[in-house]
Amino acid sequence: MDDGFDVIVKIPYHITGPKHYATASKAATLTYLNTKDIPVPKVYRYSSSDNNPAGVEYIVLEKAAGVGLETKWLTMSKRERHTLALSAVEVEKKFFDIPFRAIRSIYFKQDVPSGLQTTLYKPDVKSDRDSEIFCIGPTADYRFWYGKRAELDLHKLDFPHNGVCPGEKSPADYLSLLEKYLALPTLRHPDLNPNNIFISPDTGAVTCIIDWQYTTIEPRLLAAGYPRAFENPDPEQSPTLEGPSLPLDNEALSPEEKAEAEEPYRRRLLFYYYRIFNGHSNKPHIEALRDPILLPRQHLVGRAGRQWNGNLIILKEALLRMTEYWPHLPDTKGVSCPVHFTDTEVAEFGEQEQLWFQLNSPVNHWRDQVGGVSEDGWISNDRYDDTVRKIAELKSSLLATAEGDEEDIRFLEKGWLFRDRPEIY
Repeated sequence: MDDGFDVIVKIPYHITGPKHYATASKAATLTYLNTKDIPVPKVYRYSSSDNNPAGVEYIVLEKAAGVGLETKWLTMSKRERHTLALSAVEVEKKFFDIPFRAIRSIYFKQDVPSGLQTTLYKPDVKSDRDSEIFCIGPTADYRFWYGKRAELDLHKLDFPHNGVCPGEKSPADYLSLLEKYLALPTLRHPDLNPNNIFISPDTGAVTCIIDWQYTTIEPRLLAAGYPRAFENPDPEQSPTLEGPSLPLDNEALSPEEKAEAEEPYRRRLLFYYYRIFNGHSNKPHIEALRDPILLPRQHLVGRAGRQWNGNLIILKEALLRMTEYWPHLPDTKGVSCPVHFTDTEVAEFGEQEQLWFQLNSPVNHWRDQVGGVSEDGWISNDRYDDTVRKIAELKSSLLATAEGDEEDIRFLEKGWLFRDRPEIY
């Protein structure tokens, strides 16, 4: 602006959804977090409807304070990385201390019909101003709003039957199980990577966290984990708490070799600090991280939605793995796992999984070859035209290798990975 006052205006992509819920929830979430002294941009104004002079949903935000972490990544001192991790854990500790009543997303009450509202906090929490302004409403997670999924009435799903068993099953029995699943609802940033973190250029402390669209409150067993900015770069976690170190001959290495050695060191150092500070300051999080089957549980839930895209292999794999972990779950002694696979099914799945891995190897290579297309078909706007050209070239080269074989050509055309198609699942 002419007076030096800067703002950021965010509008949703025209093809993404749910526009109303995503915009309304983001505005409410940021406003709520500001009341908890969490460093996020202030919301100056928003509209979750396109019925306004701009003709589009929008949010007007405060410009983030500090500098982007990615701009300082290579030059930060060890002390600055220490401060970064400490301040990030202090921010996240506040999330784990909030006694939310339910999962889904945060809204201003004015933006959600009363029939879809759940109170913000647990019943034993004394009523305060937060509960007068905010509520928990429908999930703003975009994965629930793709294609035919958006047509489901998620608020009136009926569960009257008990699978293959005769008779009906009371909804109260399902609710009892859900109460166990939904214990300790926790809010966390959906993608805490270096691009979404702003820091003080002087100390390295977190000054602002941006990009809160699609934020949801989830059960703690799903929310727990290491954010991308602090995740372990190594396949295995060290059983000790010893800090990382550079190679002894680091100074004698060539510039290329030093760069190759120092990047893993930077990431290991942040992971080490984040792990240490969680153990000291954020006990609820570290307790969740110590769950020996935390990752298999998250894996199962994360894979449960893939059948929407016609992928049953990874869901079946997750279910099969959980049957193996069943004896290690609490309160399962003497209780048989409700999911069962015969020896024949396990053997057949082993063959199918091996074939699936073999097929995915070239598929992943092709995705990278054409510009990094995601599993959902997403590509950034600036790469779109170039990716379309590369896809056409790839298809032409594959058709050429078929050497006129009509069956191979028909198979390629029918199963072409990059064809345009609406989601029908």
